[in-house]
Amino acid sequence: MTHFQDIFIKNLRFYRNESGYSQLKFSELIDLTPNYLNAVENGKYFPSPEVIDKICTVLNILPYQLFLEQPVKATIENTHITQSLSKLKTKLIEEINTAITDITQKK
Repeated sequence: MTHFQDIFIKNLRFYRNESGYSQLKFSELIDLTPNYLNAVENGKYFPSPEVIDKICTVLNILPYQLFLEQPVKATIENTHITQSLSKLKTKLIEEINTAITDITQKK
């Protein structure tokens, strides 16, 4: 498992738990099987951008929050994206796309 995946998994669990969702309930809300979600949270699979979008919608967070070294409790409603945050978001998206490509090519 890469450092990138580890950060994603920790943040996914953090936000899922903060929202009070079990894996079963959360998998229903994002329209995936519980086995798939469990595999994601155990580093066996990495979700597609579409699944990441579903995750963020249900958790009411912005995608970049899943990739920060330390989770941020800010939600979409109270997050004000500054110019520097926008640059960070762009950089993270590029890194995410690169990492997803690397992960999928290794399988």
